[in-house]
Amino acid sequence: MAPSKGKRFWKIQVYDGMNLQYERKVIYGQITESSMHDLLRVLVAKHALNEDEIIGSYAKKRTKIHNELLIVNRLNGDLYGFTCGDNPYSIAVVEHVL
Repeated sequence: MAPSKGKRFWKIQVYDGMNLQYERKVIYGQITESSMHDLLRVLVAKHALNEDEIIGSYAKKRTKIHNELLIVNRLNGDLYGFTCGDNPYSIAVVEHVL
């Protein structure tokens, strides 16, 4: 469904290098910021990680199996959004339809 004019929406994308693998637009109020963090993690895990890497990303810090492959960071600059992963990586930015 295309976003209505005058509304904010999340533009969610998954990239492998510079190649767009997936894109979806969702009305801003339909996904909370916290849920968006979880969604970005799941998309990176689906597109890039094996089971051991996923488990390691949820393990306690300073343990042997811990890794930081699913850390979500806020984007810098003018865009309001978040990113997760190195390559492939997922990104979600808030955009406005004029």
